[in-house]
Amino acid sequence: MTKKHYGSTFILYVFGFLLLWEWLRPLDQITPTGEIQYFVVFIAASLLLNNLPFYSWLRRLLKIGIIIVFLFIVFGRQEPSVVTWLIVFLKDAYVNMKLLLTANVYDLSDMFRTFLFYILIWIMTYLLTYWLTIRKRIFIFYMMTVVYVTVLDTFTVYNGEWAIVRIVAIGFTLLSILFFQRLIDKEQIRNHGTLLSKWVIPLIMMIVASVFIGYAAPKAGPIWPDPVPFFQSTADNVFPRKGDVARIGYSSDDSSLGGPFIGDNRTVFEVKTPTKQYWRVETKDIYTGKGWEGTEESIQGVFLAGEEMGMDIASTTDEPIRKASLDFKITYPHIVLPYGFLSVHGNEEGYFKFDEGEKILSLNTDDSPSKLAHYEIEYRRTAFSLKEMRMTYPSELNSPATVKYTQLPMNLPARVQELAEEITKDQDNWFDKAKAIENFFKSGDYVYDQTDVAIPTEDQDYVDQFLFDTKRGYCDNFSTSMVVLLRAAGIPARWAKGYSAGQYNGETEGKDRIYKITNNDAHSWVEVYFPSEGWVPFEPTIGFSNNATIVNDEEKETTAPVTPAIQPSKPNKIENKDDIKKEENKQSKKADSTNILNKIDSFIEKSKYILVFTFVAMMIAVGWLYWQRSKWIPYVLLWKYKRKSDEDTLVTAYEELLKQLERFGVKRNIGQTLREYANYVDYHFDTTDMSALTQCYERAIYRGDKLETEWDYASELWENLIKRTTG
Repeated sequence: MTKKHYGSTFILYVFGFLLLWEWLRPLDQITPTGEIQYFVVFIAASLLLNNLPFYSWLRRLLKIGIIIVFLFIVFGRQEPSVVTWLIVFLKDAYVNMKLLLTANVYDLSDMFRTFLFYILIWIMTYLLTYWLTIRKRIFIFYMMTVVYVTVLDTFTVYNGEWAIVRIVAIGFTLLSILFFQRLIDKEQIRNHGTLLSKWVIPLIMMIVASVFIGYAAPKAGPIWPDPVPFFQSTADNVFPRKGDVARIGYSSDDSSLGGPFIGDNRTVFEVKTPTKQYWRVETKDIYTGKGWEGTEESIQGVFLAGEEMGMDIASTTDEPIRKASLDFKITYPHIVLPYGFLSVHGNEEGYFKFDEGEKILSLNTDDSPSKLAHYEIEYRRTAFSLKEMRMTYPSELNSPATVKYTQLPMNLPARVQELAEEITKDQDNWFDKAKAIENFFKSGDYVYDQTDVAIPTEDQDYVDQFLFDTKRGYCDNFSTSMVVLLRAAGIPARWAKGYSAGQYNGETEGKDRIYKITNNDAHSWVEVYFPSEGWVPFEPTIGFSNNATIVNDEEKETTAPVTPAIQPSKPNKIENKDDIKKEENKQSKKADSTNILNKIDSFIEKSKYILVFTFVAMMIAVGWLYWQRSKWIPYVLLWKYKRKSDEDTLVTAYEELLKQLERFGVKRNIGQTLREYANYVDYHFDTTDMSALTQCYERAIYRGDKLETEWDYASELWENLIKRTTG
C-alpha cells in the first residue's frame, strides 16, 4: 500500500471515528455509564491498528491488551496486584458466562457488562473498517446515526442540537470522499493528485456553506411543542389509562391496590440456606375495600441478638435448628423471616423489636429502625398436621382469632359472600374449605397479568372487581381475594407479604443452597389460622407454588415423613409389571442424567483454572497455526492432490495455487489477467512454470482439452510452484 493510499485511508478513519464517537456521547446523560473516555480511546486505538500494516493476530492481541488495561484501571485499582485482579476477572467471567448460558442477562456484573461493551465496540470498528475500505459505502450507517441521535434528542434529556450539525458535516465529508474513491477505481485513474485538489476545495466550501445555511436559516416552529406528551395524550384518548404504572418491589403502603407495574430485576438480597421457602416481612389485618391496613397495637416485645423470640410463626416441630445467611444489596429497616423463625443475629449493636400492629421485626439503634446489610437467622422447618387441620370445624367461630381475622367492610358486595358460600358448601372443615377457595382461582377462569390490571373506581370494591369483572391480575389480586372469601366463609385469615423463594444460584461449600431474590420476587400470599397449628400459608396465585409442608397423618398415629406437598394427591395407578419397569427406567435415566450433569458441573468448578489455561493455550496454538498457514498448507495440498487425476483436478489445483500464492505474498492486482499474473509470478520465482501451467489451465477451460491429460503434464509444474511457496 502506497503512502498516499495510507494517507487517504487514515483520513477516512478519522472521520469514521468522529461519526462513531457520536454514538457514545449521550451515554453519560441517559445511562449510569461512567468513564466514557476509555471507550472513546479504544475506538481510536482500534481504528488506528486497523490502518497500520500489522499482522491480524498482532492487532487482536493488542486490542485484547488494551481492553484488559482499561478494565483494570476502572475495576481493579482496589486489588493488591494485576495478577490478583486477573484471577478475579477470570472468576467473574466464568460466573457470568454461566449466567449468559442460562439467558440470565440481568444479573451480569458491571465488569463483565463493560467487557461485552468493549467487544461490541470492537465489532463496530471492524464493520466501520469494512464499510470504509472494502465496500466504500457509509450511507446506511450514517442514516442510522442520524436516526439514533434524533430519537434520543426527542425522547430523552439528551440535547442533540450540535450533534446533528456535527453528524451532517462528518457524513457529507465521508460520503464525498468515498464517492471520489469509487470513481477513481471505476475509471482506473492513476494520476489523481491534481484531480483530488480540484475535488476537495469545492467539497469543503459546499459542506461549510450547507451547514451554515442550515443552522442559521429561520425554521418553522414545531407542530407539537413536545412529542412525548402529545403521544401520551393521544394514547390516553384512544386507550384510557387504568392507572399509573408502578415499579415492582417491596412497599409498606398497601392502602390502595391495583394497576399495572414495571418489572425490576435488581437483586434485593442473596440468601444461603438449606431449605427453599418464602420470606415474610409483615402481615395486614384490616381490609378496607381498596387495600390493606395494619392494626395499631402495643409492641409485643424487645429481643437481643440470638435470643429466641416468641412470635406467631415460630416452629413447634422437633426439626433440627437450621441457619440462613442473608446479604442485602438493597437495605430496608425490616427483617425478613422464614416460617419456623427462632432468632436473628446481626453484626451491629442494638436490639430487635417486633411491632404487633405492623407485624414487622426490625433492628433498633438509638430508638430508631436501622438498616442491616447482613444478618443470620435460626429457624426450624415447619410441618403442619393434615389430621389436626381437618379437625377444625365451624364450631370454632367464637374464638378471639376468628372475630379479629374475619373482619370485612360493611359495604362488601353481597355477591362476594354468596360466592364464598357456593365454593365451600360441599366442605365441612376449615382446611378443605380453604383448599376449595385456593383451587377456585386455578380453575382456568382467572389470568395472571402484570400490565393489563385495573384500578377500582371510588364506588367499586377491589376484590369484587377482580372476582367478577376483570378476572386478571397478579399476586395482590389473588391473595387479597382469597383472604376476603375465607373471611366471608367464617375462616380466620390474613394477608401476608414479603418475597417468594427467588432463583436458585448454586451451592456453598457446605452444600447450603444459594438463592438470589430480586424486586421481581416481591410477593403476597395468604395465611389461615388453625387453633392447633397456628398460621398456615396458602398460595392462590397462578404460577406460584406453596413451599409449606403438610404431613399426611390421618391414617397413621405416628407422624409420616415430611413431604413438600400442600395437598395429598392420589398415587398414580400402575396397572402391570411392564408399567412398573417403564417407570423405574424413566426414574433411573433421570437420575443418571442428573448425576452426569452434577459431575460435569463439579469437574468444571474444580478444574476451572486448568480449563481456562488449556483454552488459552489452544487459542494460542490455533493463532500460531493460522499465522503460519502459508508454510504448512502447501504440504497438505501436495498430499491432497498427489493421487488425484480426475477431470476436475487441474481446475481445483490451479485455484488452490492462486490462494496459496496470495497467502505467500505474491498478490494478484485488481484487473490483472491470468497471463499477466503468471508473468509476475515467474519473475518473482525466476522460472517459467507458472506461465506454462496457466496455458494448460486455459486450454482445458476454453478449448475443451481433456483435463486428465493436461494434469499429467501440469502436475509437475504445479508441485514445483507449491513447494516454492513453503518459504
